[in-house]
Amino acid sequence: MGVDNYIYLMFDKKPEEVEDFLEKEFEVEIRDGEWDDPRMDYLREKGLLGDDFQLVVSGELLFDPSLRTTEWGVIINADFYVYTVKGYTILEIHPVSRSRWRFVLSSEVIRLLKQFMKAEPLLICGYRDDTDLTKLGFEYNMSYLFINWLPEAIKTGKLEILPSALTAVRKELLKLDEGLYEVSIPWRPNEKGFLFVGELDGYAVILFFGIVDFEDPEDIHESLEEPWEIVWDLVIPVMLPLTNIRKVQNDRWQRMVREIFNGHTTGDYSRLKHAGD
Repeated sequence: MGVDNYIYLMFDKKPEEVEDFLEKEFEVEIRDGEWDDPRMDYLREKGLLGDDFQLVVSGELLFDPSLRTTEWGVIINADFYVYTVKGYTILEIHPVSRSRWRFVLSSEVIRLLKQFMKAEPLLICGYRDDTDLTKLGFEYNMSYLFINWLPEAIKTGKLEILPSALTAVRKELLKLDEGLYEVSIPWRPNEKGFLFVGELDGYAVILFFGIVDFEDPEDIHESLEEPWEIVWDLVIPVMLPLTNIRKVQNDRWQRMVREIFNGHTTGDYSRLKHAGD
């Protein structure tokens, strides 16, 4: 057994266009057959999924090159599923194998996300199946509800709730400039956390760090500097409201976190070792 990790990409495109992109960008095997999931039927009966929520195609894709990890080999493939949800198309990527995903290098995750950004998704986020979605406000602990919710994240034309601790969104959908911000944490009343907004290929990349002591080098290292940091953050749902947020005025902290972000995205991990100096 193990924890399953998922990447979600939401498109304002037809499912056929997303499938065409996959077949052009990857070596893909489409699975034939009907998709009848009793969990989906149950949620429809409860009125929590509409008839427009449909799984339309699934298959397997090969990563080329494979995703490198810190010490546990590579990840060569992933299952994928394409859904229609409330007028959008949502692509689910399920990397194989379970045990290796948590050790994928941050720069490898960024390389993969940039590959998918060529298809111009509106939003990229993630999920892991040991998450209890009821603690995040969902009525049942079923991933279909998370998928069904994703269009709500941008229904006003801007991102108002952060789906996962690492989320990428088209720049025009995030009304925050690049930099480090302090944000209220609903599940930790009266405490503040931090998030960083960076830029990547026309996307805003938001990293939620949680509570960090930027004056403590050990805390900085444990919270921000591990070479697999981004792969963990991508698949941790947080449902964090982007309200009560203010930009941090400490220039040293700003430079430090920007250097850490650049180290993760470029793969120059030597930059992480000295970011807190």
